[in-house]
Amino acid sequence: MVGCKIPTNSIIAISLLSLYVLGTSSLFTTFVSAQGSPTEETRTSITLIPAITQNTLTIVSLLIGTSSFILGLRIQNLTRSPATTTPISALMNKYFELLILALAIPSVIIIVFGIIIVGIQLDPGDFAYLLLLFALFIPAGAVLFLVKKLRKFSAN
Repeated sequence: MVGCKIPTNSIIAISLLSLYVLGTSSLFTTFVSAQGSPTEETRTSITLIPAITQNTLTIVSLLIGTSSFILGLRIQNLTRSPATTTPISALMNKYFELLILALAIPSVIIIVFGIIIVGIQLDPGDFAYLLLLFALFIPAGAVLFLVKKLRKFSAN
């Protein structure tokens, strides 16, 4: 299979399809187990909070992980560029920053949404799930902080 190239469109389509299948299967499993018990209200709160936390962790990990990778590419681009920045290098830095913000800002919104949903359904024993969601602000904040610092660095 040397020299066999897979089209980029196919790779993107397969990736999006697999993410869709994984996301819908985890949601379907959550709702099936919540509807299956006779005490629907009690069972829903027991399975809903871990399911929301798990789905939020999965989505935010994907978004923050990807933005961290792109942040690394941007840092690498800044260190490789000569002392005088070329227009192409400046344009690449703007695109990198736009991609990072397009991934990091929705992750912060998803974290806040997860905290609100879990906070509404919170039982005294589920406080650890809420703390876990608050801990997701650490990597998201670090990415946003580094983007801000790199913007100042690239402006100099």
